[in-house]
Amino acid sequence: MEFAKIREEETTMDLTEQDLVRMGLTRKGKWQYTVADIEALPEGVCAELIDGELFVRMETPAENHQDILMGLSFQIEAYIQRKKGECRVYPSRFGVRIKKDIHNYVEPDITLVCDKEKLDRKGCLGAPDLVIEIISPSNRKMDYVRKLALYREAGVREYWIVDPGHRQVTVYCWEQSGQPALHPFSERIKVGVCDDLYLDIANLHGTLNEVLDEERQVSRAEGHAAGREQGRKEGRAEGEARFAELTAFLLREGRTDDLARAAADPEYRAELYRQL
Repeated sequence: MEFAKIREEETTMDLTEQDLVRMGLTRKGKWQYTVADIEALPEGVCAELIDGELFVRMETPAENHQDILMGLSFQIEAYIQRKKGECRVYPSRFGVRIKKDIHNYVEPDITLVCDKEKLDRKGCLGAPDLVIEIISPSNRKMDYVRKLALYREAGVREYWIVDPGHRQVTVYCWEQSGQPALHPFSERIKVGVCDDLYLDIANLHGTLNEVLDEERQVSRAEGHAAGREQGRKEGRAEGEARFAELTAFLLREGRTDDLARAAADPEYRAELYRQL
């Protein structure tokens, strides 16, 4: 999207003087706001910092925004669980002190962290592996421009901008290319930082049923395999017990030749079992 078009569609996210007074803050210049100011905001106020500049999310996310947020988060979590992976996915609100300083703090819509050393009780300290932002009317410039520059500079491996209005996803996977890739919602989109994870925006709810069906099939297969193995174990134990009984019988009868033949000939052994 062209920069001029973004500027026309955006609404300002800067706080007014009245907002700051109401929240107990005083207007400060760039580089002056810190994470401590974020932590001092009233509960429920969503705010972010970029180079010490404070931005507040004034609108409530729309239904389609939340639908995409939860659907994609579920798909990523289901993938991690199937792979028994070490990564963790966090839907908003989840704090990221992305530059490990006091002047930059963001709450991406979806955050994927694969280095557990970056996680603490306050969120993530450092750059996540994958960040997904879902466009709302008030945050177009923030996600397409400000956060794009921040995430790239901070070392985020992959950044997705999901635009419901244009039904398009812009993917920046800087490990593979410096240029973005554009994908329509109708396309299953590969996650570059994962080996075989594809996210399906067009089939958010169908994906739930597909994943559950797959899990049921895996569980049934594992159950059948466990049953067969248990049956084999029980069969071996029963066979060993019956052969021990036959061995004792033949030895009492002094039939050592029959015992040797029974050990080598299953049909003859079955015939002897019927004599017990």
